[in-house]
Amino acid sequence: MRLIDSHSHLFLEEFAEDLPFVMERARAAGVTHIFMPNIDSTTIEPMLSVCDTYRDFCFPMIGLHPTSVNESYEKELEIVAANLETSGRFVAVGEIGIDLYWDKTFYKEQVIVFERQLNIAREMDLPMGPSLSIAHSDSLPRSFRLYI
Repeated sequence: MRLIDSHSHLFLEEFAEDLPFVMERARAAGVTHIFMPNIDSTTIEPMLSVCDTYRDFCFPMIGLHPTSVNESYEKELEIVAANLETSGRFVAVGEIGIDLYWDKTFYKEQVIVFERQLNIAREMDLPMGPSLSIAHSDSLPRSFRLYI
């Protein structure tokens, strides 16, 4: 059986020590692809490094995770857009969405960022990797409800 890991943050520092073993076990279990969404601008380089090391196995996605949305989201979105414009490496825009599980402080900004990243994905003809941790569908922005 072939398996695809559609969402992995194995590039984070807490996985560095046993990363080769984890990758070996994944391959042995039948995993053929691991898609890696970054979290924010601080995780782009570590993610790309792991994807370079495990080329043809790990595939980078880029976006601004909703829990990283704050008052500086514009700068983060510029970094996402610049990376997408200058690199053909990214296979999707992700991990993007609405996350109200931990904090609702930046809900309005999360909606703005989510909709902008949906538009980026659409304009670049890329799939998107969603992250939705919400209480109910009324919390979803209208633009996303049109997709589901």
